[in-house]
Formats: sequence, C-alpha cells, structure tokens
Amino acid sequence: MSNVEFYHQFLSTRFGVVHYWTVGSGPELLLLHQSAQSSDEYLALASLLATDYRVISLDHPGHGASATPDHELGVDEYCEAAMAVLDTLGVDKTHMLGHHGGCMLATNIAVDNPDRIRKLVLSGGGIPDPAVVDQLLNKPMTRDLPMDVEGDFLQKTWEVYRKMSAPDTAPETSFLPFVIGLKARLRPYDMHYEVLRWDYRAALDRLRHETLLIKAEHDHFAGDIESVDRLLPNSRLVFLADCGPWLFYEKPGDLAVLVRDFLLAS
Repeated sequence: MSNVEFYHQFLSTRFGVVHYWTVGSGPELLLLHQSAQSSDEYLALASLLATDYRVISLDHPGHGASATPDHELGVDEYCEAAMAVLDTLGVDKTHMLGHHGGCMLATNIAVDNPDRIRKLVLSGGGIPDPAVVDQLLNKPMTRDLPMDVEGDFLQKTWEVYRKMSAPDTAPETSFLPFVIGLKARLRPYDMHYEVLRWDYRAALDRLRHETLLIKAEHDHFAGDIESVDRLLPNSRLVFLADCGPWLFYEKPGDLAVLVRDFLLAS
C-alpha cells in the first residue's frame, strides 16, 4: 500500500455514529462496501487512486467502526447514512462504486439522486436468481454457526472464506475479509438479508448513468451481470480473472487501472 494519509472521522446520525474516511484529492469517488465487511475492503484500492481522486468510504451502520443501530436498517436507511457523509463533506456530485450489497446501495442512491452522481461502477452486481435468493434467505450463514470451545466454528468459517477466494489467492489475503467477517458475527444484523429482499431489478430499470460493470472470474455470488449489461442503456462489462468476491483484496492494482480508465474516459 502506498504511503498516503487517510483522514478518519465520525458523524452523528439518527442510526448512531458512522465512521468514514477520506484520502487523496481531486474529483470525489464514493466507495460502498459489501455486506458483513467494512470500508477496510477498499483501503488498498483507495491508496492507489488517491493521486487522482478524493476517495471517500464509510462503514455502513452496524458494520466496522460504526455504531450498531437499534433495528435492522432498510436499503433507504443505509443510503441515507451514506448521503449524510457526502453532505457533511460538502460533496455536491461524486463518482460512486459499490460491490455486492454495496451495488444495491449505489444503484438506489443513483436513481434517487441522479444529479449528484457522475459515473457508476457496479462490481458483482448481477440480477440474482430467485431460487438462490430464497436459499440464502433461509440458509444459516457462517455468522450463525454456534461458537464452541474447541473453535470448530472458526475452521468451518475459514473453509467458506477460502472457497470464496480464487484458487491461487494467498491465505494472507483471504485472512483480511475473514477477520472482518468474524467481527461482524458479533453484531445483531448486517446488510445481507435486507439487500436480498430489496427489488434491485426495479431500480436498475430507472438507472441511466454511465456504468462500468465488473465480474470477477470466481465470484459465484455475482448473479447475472450480463443481463444487467443488456438492460442498462449506457454500460460496459469487464471480466477480471483470478479473483472472486474478495477481488478488492485480491486485485486492487488491476481494479485501480480499470476504475481510473473508466472515470477518465470522455
């Protein structure tokens, strides 16, 4: 990671205190992390883009260093927290990137605030298979594995995180999201269930921004991104090899090139 300075702040919202950071200077780029992760997902990417952009990210309420709200938030409420950060920073217009659940938030923000968003990057944001959604809504996640004295739940969770990594991903890289995911299990809820229940397709029908769609080779949770590409009037789809749902840990350098080239293109 390059030697850049991250400025960490906390904002009081009706959902409790929200942690956010900024780094770099230039046009703003807001990064929205996936469910059960935190803004740490983007530290490597942000350090690479900081020479050209003022990069902003937050821990969604109930994630990372942000406070735990007193109820399970809806998509609109998560988006409200993100917009509060932009308003506090005086950002009138920004590029935006979301990954997995962050795609849903980014799409919702873009369609509800079209004049405040420049270009949009959606990573792993395909239309989900209803059967898969039903299974995920009714199947316990790793956070639901009961803790045991012997630590078997740690081994079972690690096996899931490794399977979500690309085959050649170093264990040290898989360990980064693994640790954040373990901390998330101590919270009463995260974004998973709410974004799964949300009508992503209806929001996509309203999306008109220039959009870069990213599909990682081993991201089996990405859904049907090709259909999103056909649906959107101003999008292009790129494939990234040798990475999976943890691509922002696995391939930050390649992603920085893709994002920078897309944002700079006229």
